[in-house]
Amino acid sequence: MSVGTLRTRASLVAGFVLLSSLTLVSPGFGQDPAIGEVSLFGEEEFTIQAATKTEIPISKAPGSVTVIGAKQIRQSGARTIPEILRLVAGVNVRWNPMVQTIDMRSFGSNPFTSRVLLLIDGVPYNSWNKGGFPQHPGFDFFSIQHIKRIEVLRGPGSALYGENAYWGVINIVTLSGKDFQGGKLEFYGGDLEASSVAATYGQKLGEDGSILVSGKWAEGQFPTTLWFEDNDSLVQATSVYLKANYKGFEASYYRHSDEADGYREELPVPGTDLTGALYSADTIAQDVDIFALKYKQDFGANDRFTFGGDISYATRNGSHCGTCHAAPQSFEEFGSGKKVDHGHQLIGDFRIGINGLGPHSLLFGIEARDIDTARHAAELGGSHSTAPILSYSKVAGYVQDQISLANDKLNLTIGARYDGSNDLFDDEVSPRISAVYSVNDALVLRGGWARAFRFPNFSELYQASWFFALDAGAFVAPLAIFTPNPELQPEQIETFDLGLQYRVNPDLSVRLDAFRSRVEDFIVQAWVPQPPPNPFLLRMENQTAAATLTGAELEFRWSGSDAINGFFNVAYQDTDRSSDALDSAGTPLELVYAPELKFNSGFYFGPFNGISGSVELQWRDERYYPGFWNFIINSNPELGVVDGYTLLHARLSYDLPVRTRPGQQPPRFNLYGRNLLDEAFQETVNGVGSFREGRTIYGSFEIFF
Repeated sequence: MSVGTLRTRASLVAGFVLLSSLTLVSPGFGQDPAIGEVSLFGEEEFTIQAATKTEIPISKAPGSVTVIGAKQIRQSGARTIPEILRLVAGVNVRWNPMVQTIDMRSFGSNPFTSRVLLLIDGVPYNSWNKGGFPQHPGFDFFSIQHIKRIEVLRGPGSALYGENAYWGVINIVTLSGKDFQGGKLEFYGGDLEASSVAATYGQKLGEDGSILVSGKWAEGQFPTTLWFEDNDSLVQATSVYLKANYKGFEASYYRHSDEADGYREELPVPGTDLTGALYSADTIAQDVDIFALKYKQDFGANDRFTFGGDISYATRNGSHCGTCHAAPQSFEEFGSGKKVDHGHQLIGDFRIGINGLGPHSLLFGIEARDIDTARHAAELGGSHSTAPILSYSKVAGYVQDQISLANDKLNLTIGARYDGSNDLFDDEVSPRISAVYSVNDALVLRGGWARAFRFPNFSELYQASWFFALDAGAFVAPLAIFTPNPELQPEQIETFDLGLQYRVNPDLSVRLDAFRSRVEDFIVQAWVPQPPPNPFLLRMENQTAAATLTGAELEFRWSGSDAINGFFNVAYQDTDRSSDALDSAGTPLELVYAPELKFNSGFYFGPFNGISGSVELQWRDERYYPGFWNFIINSNPELGVVDGYTLLHARLSYDLPVRTRPGQQPPRFNLYGRNLLDEAFQETVNGVGSFREGRTIYGSFEIFF
């Protein structure tokens, strides 16, 4: 590391420490009393569910947990879930060409967040095709206006949730009509041709019921130069969310639709005078529907028994992946951009809890899944000799024991999940054990161990389309071709972690988490060259080299009053591979997109005489990017380096001195500034148009009724 880099890091650390002396708190500290949440370690501290599938105080939660509450969501300048997750220590968020990717304590090229489990009110939301986001939502995968809090669990979660809970779990807890009690209308617009209209209304129905209705229309541009500078492409998206509660029942429906203009990138044809083009279909579109029904009931003497169950059903009609990167291959399949059936995901999860067995609280659960990704021979499987398996059913069972000892000062969580075999994979067992010890009212110590896995998704197993094609008019040729690999095996991870939380005084708290993970059978992209003019072959493989990740996250939280609070956190991660074993392309395991250091800090104030605001600062260390893209760009097969960057965001708001009814929040004007330092930077390198936008300004007006 150069002296200049060290000096830069030292100056940044000094700057962050100076800022933090004024702004020390965490996302999730100081919740909005309007929805019944208060601060960590308080007498009425709020409970979370994602860590154990039971309601427990956050200070007793096994694992490293951060909660982003409704108050910070409203205070922050973030407009989407990925944007606010960027502020969480240990979470890595970056823009890929069409979507923001979320990783935790991680490395690797991961375009669809397939290694993090996404939950909405505890129900899995991950795509069954790609394992992560439902393909390509333009601005967000779930509107932030619906959210009561976000529970972020860093570390493996397969002991309860199975596949996808590899790096961690994100549980989005939504508002109910009882929480909202009224309506809100918001108008938003600004740079990158952004505009949106959102409306939400919630109402309590008698003593036992409530209903929430929310909708949003938005348009704008993806924030990388390929889309907003080179092609002036627009994305339009609509979403509708309905939620009804009655006694122990909860029913919800989410509909997301988006439609994006395509791209075209002109390129010279090597060795000729011709000019060719990389391009997508003119339109890329999708519709995603998710239905969920939940039930929970306590029964028996002193509510000794608890029964809970979730049933969810999701479908997707949308463009193929090849619509973006293989349009010239087949107009009918890819170039038309038409929406086609991409199957469904049906999940049922039923569990019973038994309390009061001495110090034990037991949980027994069974989960069944039916997955079908439909049949698309041009994209999945192609003419490969092994017929693709594009649907399967499986059953899993799990057990958990929460043991309270030493007058509830020591809490142990022991559990395991068994995922039965299916048509694609053998069975898997995922255990965990965790201990949380409350030394006193101010200090909590924690430690644990867990093992998790991730099944390869259908795209990784069977993708068979072209991956980018050059169209020069006289000829059309693929630059790279996906080749299926039905022999892929699940990835494995094992993690040890330690942590402490200490409340220095009523206004200041500190949290420190440390971890060490070992990753095996990691799934990588192998770019296999062929003699010219043949294209590269791209296939997914299990790397034989293991990797070890060691790191820590330090977080300070400060709340000077109800009107002033802030946070500062720093995350460190060291990533090493166990050997120089090569994949079929002759490439070692690439530890890419893993910053060694990153800092976040924020300051939130107001309202003072109707004025409130926020300042949020983020810094990311330099990272490596894959050698294949460095070879394409710089003719150098070694790993490339993405420079570090600093982002400064701010919000300024003014509440009008009028109210629609007594006790109602007044109308509000908001002004948002993003990337105020006007940095030009890259987060994901893919050869063309991958620089992020510079300084952007937005405004909004909110009306409450």
